[in-house]
Amino acid sequence: MIIFLTGLATVAALVSCDVLRVLKPDNALPRAVVIITAALLAIVGVAAVVQLVHLAQLA
Repeated sequence: MIIFLTGLATVAALVSCDVLRVLKPDNALPRAVVIITAALLAIVGVAAVVQLVHLAQLA
């Protein structure tokens, strides 16, 4: 459940980055948005690797 919520937050962060890019194409993205999005992507990536390792151990 936590991974699902983290994935949902990651999608929301990525969409907000895209929306900010479209609305203000000349301005740089806020640093906080970039850091939060990168952190969420890292969490989802680590969770995916952990799940793959767990599945490999079961086989």
